[in-house]
Amino acid sequence: MRSVSLMVLGVIAGALTACAATAADAPKPARLLVVTVTTGFRHASIATAEGVLEELGRSSGLFHVDYLRMPPGRPAAPKAPKRGKDTTDAAWAAEEATFKTAQEQFKKDDAPWQATLREQVAKAFAPESLALFDGVIFASTTGELPIPDLDAFLAWIKSGKAFIGFHAATDTLKSSDAYCEMVGGYFAGHPWNAGGEHGFVVHDTGHPVVTMFPERFRWKDEIYQYDPRYKPENLRVLLSLDMAASSPKEPWHVPVAWVRDYGQGRVFATNFGHNDATWNDPMFKQHMEQGIAWALGRVTASATPNPEVQAAEYVRSVVAAAAAAGSLDADALRAKADARIAKNPAWAVGLRPMLLELRGLKPEERAAAYAKVVAEIEKP
Repeated sequence: MRSVSLMVLGVIAGALTACAATAADAPKPARLLVVTVTTGFRHASIATAEGVLEELGRSSGLFHVDYLRMPPGRPAAPKAPKRGKDTTDAAWAAEEATFKTAQEQFKKDDAPWQATLREQVAKAFAPESLALFDGVIFASTTGELPIPDLDAFLAWIKSGKAFIGFHAATDTLKSSDAYCEMVGGYFAGHPWNAGGEHGFVVHDTGHPVVTMFPERFRWKDEIYQYDPRYKPENLRVLLSLDMAASSPKEPWHVPVAWVRDYGQGRVFATNFGHNDATWNDPMFKQHMEQGIAWALGRVTASATPNPEVQAAEYVRSVVAAAAAAGSLDADALRAKADARIAKNPAWAVGLRPMLLELRGLKPEERAAAYAKVVAEIEKP
């Protein structure tokens, strides 16, 4: 009995040693700064996002969060008056004068709050503060955040940190080309609104950041398009709007989720996150967790840019929009385009200058540009 007991004790001791070694080898939870400051539009889902991110970090064991939030106690801004159809010129002038006076008073009352905001942002983005973190999450931030040294912040990311951007992170710091280049694109409207159900396509079905999604699926959320500063050569787009399955049909590529290397750092951005329901969706939570894990370097997967994949999706969007605008057979035309792309993926990249022409044209002005693209697709 004694020898058996010693054997059992030896097995238990060995198991405990193995468990201790495994625990010691496991990476510690990362520390992330979650920024939810807005100086432009403020999404109602931010409050939900804050709670979901904290719970996700705790349940996954992947990260802990600290928050940079809006200071409390901001005075209410006056609402601009709307002129009624029966309002006289004299009455309207009086309303405008009252509003102007209220605006001037608001600026005075708001000045201390703005000073507090600048002070808190300056402290959070000071080098000694950033040194405490492994990365940062911009959760639907908007507007010109008063970061005192934006170049230093971007250099911090490049040094090997994680940047994770949700939804309106691409509607932030519009005046900075450097920030736009880092995050990948800048908001230029959302024709695909929050109440609509839109179509999506996954380009890299084996990538852990998007494996939770079907290759093609429908989702209800607000989807952004991006301004001409978007550079496909910088990004690996994992998921895009499927224009053929969405409305309105616009003749351009709309990336939705992507990753990129940024110096020694990593950037993960996803457009999803406008709606409260999105933040509470289990599939989106998996998307978030894997995206954050990738940005922290805990998951290995490619960030090699895929401009050929993006160009191919651009052509498909033009086909969908052109067919909707005219009497073209969308399926037949897309089949021809896909055949050309399969034969020579660089063909679609070569069309990019022609495709970009459509971005500056109103719908009623696009017929000639559509014809040029269709002619390229149908060349023998």
